[in-house]
Amino acid sequence: MIEIQPRFFNSDNKILAHLEWEAFRVIVFNGSYSDVAEAFPKFEQRQFHWIDPFNERATAEHRLIKNKIRKNEFQSMEKFYETLKPLLKPVARGKLLRDKKKRTAQKAFQRERLGDAFIDNQALLREAHEVALQLAENKAAPETISENVALLLFKHGFTNVTDAQIGTLFKYIQTQIDKHNMLDRTEAAIIDTNDKNTVFMWSKIKRRHPKGSTFTWTTKEGAEQAKCSKSDVKPIMKMLESLGAITLIQAGKPGRNSSRAALYRREV
Repeated sequence: MIEIQPRFFNSDNKILAHLEWEAFRVIVFNGSYSDVAEAFPKFEQRQFHWIDPFNERATAEHRLIKNKIRKNEFQSMEKFYETLKPLLKPVARGKLLRDKKKRTAQKAFQRERLGDAFIDNQALLREAHEVALQLAENKAAPETISENVALLLFKHGFTNVTDAQIGTLFKYIQTQIDKHNMLDRTEAAIIDTNDKNTVFMWSKIKRRHPKGSTFTWTTKEGAEQAKCSKSDVKPIMKMLESLGAITLIQAGKPGRNSSRAALYRREV
């Protein structure tokens, strides 16, 4: 019995299905056509219909992976799936593309404005978001914020940090703290819905994601956070969007093997 079950055989992506079929054949069944067909009889004939789409539409990255499969360079199916991950990221379109362009422009503006004080380290800034949340909840004094700034810079390898960079990170964290503490008309409108699930969902979003940040939100995660049923999550998120609290940048893709969760931006 095969311990690892196929992820793409039933998907609409025939290119990935073809690569996965070839990976099973080479990695699991030592290149045997008959053994892989016997293991997955339901797809024995269907797999022939995956070949033409691959030949016609596969990218250079897809062909490189197939070449590695043929050369038996993957030690396991897990390694194969790990290599596929970058190809599963969605192409930026619509709101997601506009949001990406906006953030790129903002970054370029900040780089030019701040000069040597600019901090180009996404891992550091992501952790700064998390630290800001804890500092906001603890009503931290400026001295405590400064201590956390120093710890973050050291942790992320800023050994020759300048006073300007320290000031930039301090201001960044202070801004995130201020965003966590904001309350406006939109939030008042959410409270006035008198729907406990909507209010609770918004409270969870607000607690974890400051104003202006983008975040993924799966149906499962939403149900767990708001303590509601999965069927309630979509209407609640639509309500929050209609009130102006969030914007849906990219819709999620349902399915156990889908890596694309709904992507939102917190507006207030």
